[in-house]
Amino acid sequence: MREMLRVSIGGAHAGLVITVFIVVLFAAIGGTVWALIVGGAVAFWFAVALIAVAGGGRRGWAAVKRAYLLTFSWASWL
Repeated sequence: MREMLRVSIGGAHAGLVITVFIVVLFAAIGGTVWALIVGGAVAFWFAVALIAVAGGGRRGWAAVKRAYLLTFSWASWL
């Protein structure tokens, strides 16, 4: 189970690329407002993850990296 749920920085980078592509797609099709809504939702999720990680005791770049993994590593499972 632990191996199945393991995440990697490469998967997080892929998730970031897919997320940026989706935000750009929303901007092209739906306009700037929809791109800001989707991008804002992702930024909000990252901020919540960063606050949770910092509350758990991580500081500095370790906290940012863990929040990055929590936000974008879903692409590891694709």
